[in-house]
Amino acid sequence: MRRMTRNEFVRFDVSGIRRLALGLLAVVFLLGGCAGGAKNSVAVRHYVLEYPPPAFPGLEKASESIRLEPFSIARTFGTTAMVYRSKPFVYGDDAYNRWKIKPSAMISDLLLRDMRSAGLFAGVFSGNDVKSGDYTLGGVIEEIYEQEERDGGRAVLALSVTLIDRSRREPGRPVIQKSYRSVQAMEACNAEAMARAVSKAMEALSREVILDTYQTIRGNGDPAPGTDSPRGLSAR
Repeated sequence: MRRMTRNEFVRFDVSGIRRLALGLLAVVFLLGGCAGGAKNSVAVRHYVLEYPPPAFPGLEKASESIRLEPFSIARTFGTTAMVYRSKPFVYGDDAYNRWKIKPSAMISDLLLRDMRSAGLFAGVFSGNDVKSGDYTLGGVIEEIYEQEERDGGRAVLALSVTLIDRSRREPGRPVIQKSYRSVQAMEACNAEAMARAVSKAMEALSREVILDTYQTIRGNGDPAPGTDSPRGLSAR
């Protein structure tokens, strides 16, 4: 058998090392892609708010209708990622536990559902019905996050709403400008507990917003007693 010369051996050795390196890189790439795909498809979970529409038994239906404008949201919380506050000035996003849709759209949809279910108004229209409604209700989501504390997490939800009278001699006059805030204790330190606590907060705020709106409309556009308070709900 002919022996390889020194130059032939060197060329063979370099070529073999290159093939081995390329093979290892291909394996690493494939394994990394599988792991990444599994992580993205399995680890990320999506949540929505769930609670029954609040009921208002014994209240007479108003003769006026209302249009609900889509709520906007403070930029700090305008993301589908769940936001947490670990300490003053420090906020973070949970990339693997997210809201199914942006909180502004989710809360707008829920309030529209609740106002229709309440049966307190002659009609409840969405923002797409631009020519409908004697009153217009709009607002801003000022806060929606988890407050991390030593004794457990708390879900914070704050809304600011404005009710505009479109039926009087001065159409466009705001008759309510009010802020609402609810803080709910979380049963555990996880995303599901946060979604449950924010749901309780939204249920409480929805009831308060609807009742204030109804009482103002029933008072011929004059704010009901107590609606000039800077805060609708204290922490609970």
